Amino acid sequence: MPTRYRAALALTSVLLIAAPPATTAAPLHPPHRRTAGLRAAADPPPAAVLYSRRALRRARTILQLKLLELRAERLERVRKAIERHVPIDTLLQQPL
Repeated sequence: MPTRYRAALALTSVLLIAAPPATTAAPLHPPHRRTAGLRAAADPPPAAVLYSRRALRRARTILQLKLLELRAERLERVRKAIERHVPIDTLLQQPL
């Protein structure tokens, strides 16, 4: 894997892990007084959200998809390079 791709992958993973949690829009209806205190106490701290299994799984999935995209792009470049050197008709002909 070229160094440039490794650097991009490392930077992406660091940004995903170090990014602050996404803020959510204010609810249309304010919560009831009785449940507002319970929800605030039940919310995990930001570090727990950041390192939760769901967040780590999401980050891993995003990185895997990015690697697959990079691999597909590399394979496409190789295909085009081969076609430039050897015409596709020659590759498809059956040996005599």
